[in-house]
Amino acid sequence: MEEHDIAVVKKVSSNYIWIEMEKNGSCSNCSMNGICQQDGKSIIHKIRTDRSFEVDDTVQVEVSPKLRIFSSFIIFLFPIITMVIFYLIAKYLISLSEDFSIISSLFGVLLSGFIVYLIDKKYSDKISIKILSKLKR
Repeated sequence: MEEHDIAVVKKVSSNYIWIEMEKNGSCSNCSMNGICQQDGKSIIHKIRTDRSFEVDDTVQVEVSPKLRIFSSFIIFLFPIITMVIFYLIAKYLISLSEDFSIISSLFGVLLSGFIVYLIDKKYSDKISIKILSKLKR
């Protein structure tokens, strides 16, 4: 049986609701356990819906597996790949010293952080989270 995420409605407007995802079983299986909920704070998602909800309603939601994989790649692998590319360019194409190549790789990490920030701003409202059902209180 497929496990779905549970969320609590935190804010309601005419066509949108804001939900807070609860920590679930997949969080404990993830090697990055808890990173999505740093300092005990959960991430709030804004979802467009035509259904009627009230604040503190509990809902069952489905997050696309493609979205989970893409998000993991962007957050965890993209900075590492960018760092390595900047190092290789500095070391072998520009022929910088080892020290300057390492410093260049750090700029690659900073650039990737900025790119991740831009991706987050552009696509955060387009996240595909589907509300499956409202759970009984």
